[in-house]
Amino acid sequence: MDLADGFVRGMRRLASGVCVVTTATADGSPCGLTATAVSSLSVTPPSLVVGVNRRSRLGEVIGEVPAFAVNILGTQHRPVAEVFAGRVAGVRGTARFDHGDWRPSAEGVLVLGDAPAHFLCKVDGVVERATHLLLIGAVTDVHVSDEKCSLLIYFSQNFSAISS
Repeated sequence: MDLADGFVRGMRRLASGVCVVTTATADGSPCGLTATAVSSLSVTPPSLVVGVNRRSRLGEVIGEVPAFAVNILGTQHRPVAEVFAGRVAGVRGTARFDHGDWRPSAEGVLVLGDAPAHFLCKVDGVVERATHLLLIGAVTDVHVSDEKCSLLIYFSQNFSAISS
């Protein structure tokens, strides 16, 4: 097996949390995508990093926007994850936001109202690397649900669940 194939096969063994990353374009239109490459970067100051395909709509506009949100998905959000991953035929662009309980934040970025947690971020940097961008966010606000939840994870090309 060549290195690229081995890399892909190996990364499929890594379970990841599932998030929807959202922003508002310069004209105020919402856009977003399903992301599994999301990680904390620092507690002081609170910051995180998101891997974004540069060919995605979010990847195209991220240099023009001041803020974005990272919405952690629960198992009940699997349909939302499918829509924002582009897996539902005929649902594109702003029509994706017809799926889920989306609410505007003070920054004008939509957040998932019933998410187990969401983070509002100021764009603090973008690192270009091959096909992807590493989006660095300075966290400006956090909402964490007090309800017990099961989280949506992605493993071996499938969505699954994990509970606390």
